[in-house]
Amino acid sequence: MSSRRTKSVLVILSFIAIVMLTGSGDAPAAALATSVTVPISGNVDGLPESVSLSGSLSIASTFVTDPLLATPKVRLVIKLVDVSGVGLTSGAKYVAVGEDRILRLLSLSDRLEIMFPFYRATTDGRLSARSAMATITLKFDLLTGSLTGATATFSSPKLAG
Repeated sequence: MSSRRTKSVLVILSFIAIVMLTGSGDAPAAALATSVTVPISGNVDGLPESVSLSGSLSIASTFVTDPLLATPKVRLVIKLVDVSGVGLTSGAKYVAVGEDRILRLLSLSDRLEIMFPFYRATTDGRLSARSAMATITLKFDLLTGSLTGATATFSSPKLAG
């Protein structure tokens, strides 16, 4: 009788442990979300012409803790908002679009380099899209995980090698 109770208790405790571990995903019960919108601008060199781009960058940050892992993270959603440009030779109009979602380790300051497409603002402009590199510097509060500031610029993509 005693061994039957011991086995039952072990099964129940194992079940409780599994339920607790399964429910401890990477999203906390009250995840802290912050967002900022910052201006972004810069020149992108290349053919057929250099292009001056400007607009806004929307950055949404969610502080993520995982009780099983010691290092907190931030989930970032980065979107271009109303980004347009002008060709420096022809004066042609350009547009840039895009969104990126990434997970990063939380640090006091973080620097990201993300590529976004841009193209001439014509019906077939997307067929000849080019890349612009957005360099983004983020500042965080390490105690709360909140995004406290950001700056961003466009530039030409770096060549590999």
